[in-house]
Order: sequence, then C-alpha cells, then structure tokens
Amino acid sequence: SILLNRNVENEMKVNIMRQLIVRSERGDKDSTKIVGLFDAILEQEQPNADVAMLAAQYLLSKKMDDKATSVLHKIVEIDPENKPAHLQLLSFAISKNDLDEVVRICTPAIEYMPEALEFYYYKGLAHYQKDQNDEALKVFEKGVRQVNEESDKALVSDFYAIMGDIFHEKKMDAEAYAAYDSALVYKDDNIGVLNNYAYYLSVERKNLDKAEEMSFRTVKAEPKNDTYLDTYAWILFEKGKYVEARIYIDQALQNGGDKSSVVVEHCGDIYWMNGESEKALGYWIQAEKLAAEPTENESEKRDEKELALL
Repeated sequence: SILLNRNVENEMKVNIMRQLIVRSERGDKDSTKIVGLFDAILEQEQPNADVAMLAAQYLLSKKMDDKATSVLHKIVEIDPENKPAHLQLLSFAISKNDLDEVVRICTPAIEYMPEALEFYYYKGLAHYQKDQNDEALKVFEKGVRQVNEESDKALVSDFYAIMGDIFHEKKMDAEAYAAYDSALVYKDDNIGVLNNYAYYLSVERKNLDKAEEMSFRTVKAEPKNDTYLDTYAWILFEKGKYVEARIYIDQALQNGGDKSSVVVEHCGDIYWMNGESEKALGYWIQAEKLAAEPTENESEKRDEKELALL
C-alpha cells in the first residue's frame, strides 16, 4: 500500500524496496516479486528517478539487461542529466556494436551534459566507423572545445588522434600532423599516434629521423606487433638502412604480417635492396595474391580505432 501510494515520497519507497531486496536475497531470492513491485511503482508518474535507478541497478545485478534497458530509457526521460544512466545505455549499444544507437544515445547526452567528453568521443567514433568523416570531425572539434585542466588527458589525446587520422584521409596533411602533435602533448606515449604519425611521414619521405624515433618507441612497447614492426622496417628502408630493415620486416612476417599485402610488398622491396632479387620477386607475387583476395580489406590506416569501452 505504501509503495503504490502516490502521496508517499520516493525516498521512503526506495528505502522499503531496499529492505525487500535484502529480505529476498536472504530468503527465496524470487526476483519476479521484486521486479513486479518495481513495475507497479514505475507505472505511476515519477517525481524523480530514484526508484527507477534502484530498479535498474537490481535488474542489472540479475542480468536482466533488456528490462534494465527500458528502465534506463525511462530514467533519462525523467532526468536527462543522469550521466550513469546514459553511460549504461551507451555500454549496451557498444557491446552490440550498434553504431546508430550509439549516436542516438550520445546526441541528447551532449546537449544536456556538454562538459562530458565521453559522449563526444563515442559519437564521433561511431560516425568515423560509419565512414561519416565530416560528421565525426564536427563532433570531435566540438568536443575539444570543452577540454579543460581537469579533462582526462588520455581521452583528449585520443580525440586528437582520430582527428589526425581523419585529416590524413582528407589529404590535409598539415592539419593531420598538427592534430598528432596535440595528441602527443596530452599523452606522449600514445602508441597508435606514434605509429601512424611515423608511417605517414615515411610515406612522404620527410622528417625521417623524427619518424624513426617515434616508430622505435612503438616497437619497444609492443615488440610483436606486426604493424609497428612493418612501420619501423619501412622507415629504415626509406633511410637506406636496408640490412636493419630486413631484420624488422622478417619479424613483422613472423608475427602475422604474412597475411597483409602491404607488409609482404614492403618485404619484397626490402629484400630487393638487399640484393636478394629472387626472394623479392616471390614476395611481390605473394603480395599481389593477398591484395586480390576478396576477404582482404586492408586500409591505409595503420592503427584502427575500435568501438570499445574506455
């Protein structure tokens, strides 16, 4: 009677429900009774999101994610600035790799909580993965305007990292390098940035000393990463250090690079400059076959950003 009385404050209802949950967990653990009570309460108009938040927490603890999702949507309707509810909905969308849902969740969250960088990040990343680069860039540029001294430096670094990748794809190399420099200001060991920055410089054959230094740091951090090994080998190749380049390209092949047409083609180039023309020809033929395979979907991007929880 108290729980369904519209004149009883939500604070008391929350306290009663907590007691009933404790009693249930110590007894028969019949979640259907608890869920039924929550449903009955939430059918009424809510003055605040307190009961709904408790319901969502309970449903999540019972792994009733679908039912929890509907309650979480109700929470953000009642309290649009409820960051935990938005983040939980976002985590569900990310786990399903539902890019459209990520955008739908983040858009109002940004409107109501413009200082919360997480929502700019995931919305921008979702657009980026949908190949909507212009939209992604707008979101990231809007997000970096919210950066302050208390912002998560690693997150800000990733903002600039993806902006750099987008600028590079748009052939705006000066803007790309400026974005990468900004990313490294906020996190000087951002491995993905160091690798991409170094590789793109090597492709342009400019600032190769800087490229070599950055790339070496990635290899030192992840000595079995075939992409990083390939980048370092290619920079050494561009600098005329063919013997050293061969050492690292061999390591790239041994660590999975033999499945990449780009890495195998680089291997052919490096072997050719080491005077091993027969092996070079074999690698070039292999690279052509890999590139022609229908399953091959190699991108020029050296370090893909995945939609995953930070």
